[in-house]
Amino acid sequence: MQQDLPALEYLECQYRPDLLTLVGRWLRQPTDAELHEGYHRLLAVAEACGARLWLVDARRRSTANQQGTQWMTEQFLPLLPQRLGSAVHIAYLFMPRHLQEIERDAAVPPLSYFNDLPYRIERFTDEHAAMEWLEAMRRAAASNKP
Repeated sequence: MQQDLPALEYLECQYRPDLLTLVGRWLRQPTDAELHEGYHRLLAVAEACGARLWLVDARRRSTANQQGTQWMTEQFLPLLPQRLGSAVHIAYLFMPRHLQEIERDAAVPPLSYFNDLPYRIERFTDEHAAMEWLEAMRRAAASNKP
């Protein structure tokens, strides 16, 4: 499916079947409309591939874009388990400065907010650590299947 969709100039989107992971890489700071379109693109590709593990690389963005937090937590993230059929795990990659901004911003929920939801979020500054976490989530989900 991802080959059938027109390319977005601000987001690379690729499913990695070897890792069972959808990789979205923001190429620049998106506008609010682009942020929404980009995340809906990620969801469309995830639906086509059955991807429940996502790596979202926001390191090329100029800011962490906290203004999209309310839309993400109230509208977009709740769609994921409905549309993908089970729990979704998202590893976000940030520049250290952006991660510090996010962690200090009271409008951004702490990671514990996601503990009892059907989607898990973790934040990273290192891609290898992010991929290790996604692999651990994949193994945990596989071991819980009957």
